[in-house]
Amino acid sequence: DVPSRRIKCVEHVDALLDQLIHKCPAGTHLIVTADHGELFGENGFFGHGPVMHEKVFEVPFVEGKIR
Repeated sequence: DVPSRRIKCVEHVDALLDQLIHKCPAGTHLIVTADHGELFGENGFFGHGPVMHEKVFEVPFVEGKIR
């Protein structure tokens, strides 16, 4: 089923980022961003098009320094 595969993909990438973060030396500054948002079931939609939904226009951006 497509929605569950997409969620598993995000969980996999999340685990990889967690591994990367734990390998970074203290003082490393990380920035994670994207070019568009993604739908994960909002109003029954998955993906990023062709539907025009506010979540698609939200750009993920996270930054922080490893302590």
